[in-house]
Amino acid sequence: MRYTDSHKASTRQRIVDGAAAALRARGPAGVAVADLMRQAGLTHGGFYAHFPSKDALVAEAVGSAAEQSVRNLRTVVKRAGGKSALKAIADSYLSTAHRDQPERGCSLVALGAELARDSPAARRALTGQIEKLLGVLAEYVPDRRGVTRRRQAMATLACLVGALTLSRIADDPALSEEILDAARRHLAEAAR
Repeated sequence: MRYTDSHKASTRQRIVDGAAAALRARGPAGVAVADLMRQAGLTHGGFYAHFPSKDALVAEAVGSAAEQSVRNLRTVVKRAGGKSALKAIADSYLSTAHRDQPERGCSLVALGAELARDSPAARRALTGQIEKLLGVLAEYVPDRRGVTRRRQAMATLACLVGALTLSRIADDPALSEEILDAARRHLAEAAR
């Protein structure tokens, strides 16, 4: 039986979405193609009708997760109300919910260190995410004399990613929360 193009595209997106969540939760080594296909309701053999390799799926899933991160930040800004956009971003990104749900969170934190040693396609996808997040942050960092918005966005992104990473590493809940709080406060002061 031959499927329509829209069915094939829908199936492919289901595989990519499942892979994006699984990769962020367990990393590339913890994700088997057979498991992803079973999760999507398909057989392992059907994988190659959609992707030439696992590396190709990883790159596409990382790209999809990056788009989700950008959409999430834009939603946070829209819902900020009277709060500054940068403070709203920091509060959301450096939240315990984001820390505790890596499968729904930023792939830079969940996968950055692993994919830095991975395929060029995966690294390109992460580089694309860095650029997109820098673009969003550059819209909201305060205007500072002698410092470009891009440079400020880089420092902000480094603070966000670093703090969330450290908070996930810490096995002491109090230390983990302290790291998130310190970074939120730092970014709130920087936003003034």
